Amino acid sequence: MHFNRYFLFIFAILGLAACKKGFEGTKNPVPAPETFMVVDSIFRTGENRLTTSVDAYWWGNSTGGFIAGYEVSTDNMLSWQFTKSQDSTFLLKIPPGQDSADIVIYIRAVDNLGQKDPSPASTLYPIKNSRPDVKFIFSQPIGGIASQNPSIVFPVLKYTIFGTDPDGNEDIKGYELYLNDTNATPYSLPANTSSFLLQSNSPKADSSACMVYVNGSNNALSKSISGLKHNAANIIYIRVIDNALSKSVYIATPAIWVKKVSSDILLLNGYSSNKFFVQNFYTANLKANGISKFDTLQATEIVNDNYTQLQPDFQTQAKTFALFKKMLWFGDNASFMLSFGQRSTTDFFNNGGALFMAVAINSSFDPLSNFLDWTPIRSLINPPSGSIFRVNINAIVNPVNPTWPNIKSTAIIASARPFEISYNTPSIAYDSLYFNGIIESKTGQSPIDWKGVSTLMAKRYTVSNQKTNFIISSIPLERFNGLTNCDTLFNKIFIDELGF
Repeated sequence: MHFNRYFLFIFAILGLAACKKGFEGTKNPVPAPETFMVVDSIFRTGENRLTTSVDAYWWGNSTGGFIAGYEVSTDNMLSWQFTKSQDSTFLLKIPPGQDSADIVIYIRAVDNLGQKDPSPASTLYPIKNSRPDVKFIFSQPIGGIASQNPSIVFPVLKYTIFGTDPDGNEDIKGYELYLNDTNATPYSLPANTSSFLLQSNSPKADSSACMVYVNGSNNALSKSISGLKHNAANIIYIRVIDNALSKSVYIATPAIWVKKVSSDILLLNGYSSNKFFVQNFYTANLKANGISKFDTLQATEIVNDNYTQLQPDFQTQAKTFALFKKMLWFGDNASFMLSFGQRSTTDFFNNGGALFMAVAINSSFDPLSNFLDWTPIRSLINPPSGSIFRVNINAIVNPVNPTWPNIKSTAIIASARPFEISYNTPSIAYDSLYFNGIIESKTGQSPIDWKGVSTLMAKRYTVSNQKTNFIISSIPLERFNGLTNCDTLFNKIFIDELGF
């Protein structure tokens, strides 16, 4: 009995000793994780090398823990990026000036304790550089509207480009631009260039260097490019360069005729029909007043569904108009002319330009259109319901100032549209110049003289110096020479008022 109690006591003591040893022992450490990749090297040479865009796959094992993610290095383990993915596509970088390289991708697993595989897995990728490419983008006709890729311009040129690189567009280093001669020193454009605009420094010279604007900016780059020829055909060349200094082939524009600016006056012909009859009327009466030197722009000339002389956008057109000090603008499509002028004459006026515009405004033109807000016209007058406005043949239109001549129509003007002039401000004022001659016509009734507001020509001028900078006429002057005195009218408009 006592013997059994003794042995039970001994076993109890041994048991307690064993339990105490278990609590006081050292815990076994969790091993660092292991990392694996599908292959450790890829053998390819010459043209069979991979492109710089490669795919990689990996996984990891952890004993006693779990994999929390991976770290990846493509720069020989100088830097690491964390990811939870087990595959990715990498754009590998070839050193500048080299056509190929052997790049190693390293992967190391990271476990839940933050431990990292001390011996990362790796795969060597033999890669070669792919040549980049660039092309010019030209507008296309849309919905019956002609494209605008001019073949004749004054010395302001705009082009849109699109550069690509099979190795990723991030690999584009920049562009080389040439005017007419690819043996010349290239002009460097930045990698993010999507369009560029060239503006001649000396538009009245035979040739000139050009300021360069990129991506619609109004701030030119610090350097000019040389080689633009005036009154001659020009071809623009461009090529793209990648970070490995590989260059695309040269891409060339169609030849474009760049007109020298020969005067301070631009005649803009916006007529769709009778173009040259109207132009000859204006040029003959200008010459009768001693104005014989001017440039012309055919705003409605279309060949193969493409405007040949309109610039591709309003910024480029605005810079073109700003080359001149005076403009004489006539046309038969009010919506086209007024919307076009609204978006492209700000630089011209800011430079002190003076404009005469004669535009036929038919009954379909919206009287509340905001296309009028840049003109001396505040609003158009609508005829009474069921009536139309017109000017009959041999109608007399009267000047507000009696020193100006009466003018007489030589045809029925079915699109006559009287208007109200804009309100004066402390700095800008408006005056009517011609009125009357309008009749109101209703089917089945005899026409009657219109007794309402009947202004047909008005001006805008600066209050401080009384200098006129805009005259607009809603009647076509070429149909108002019934008294053969348009030379006198032109003297008043272009010499006395606008200072041509």
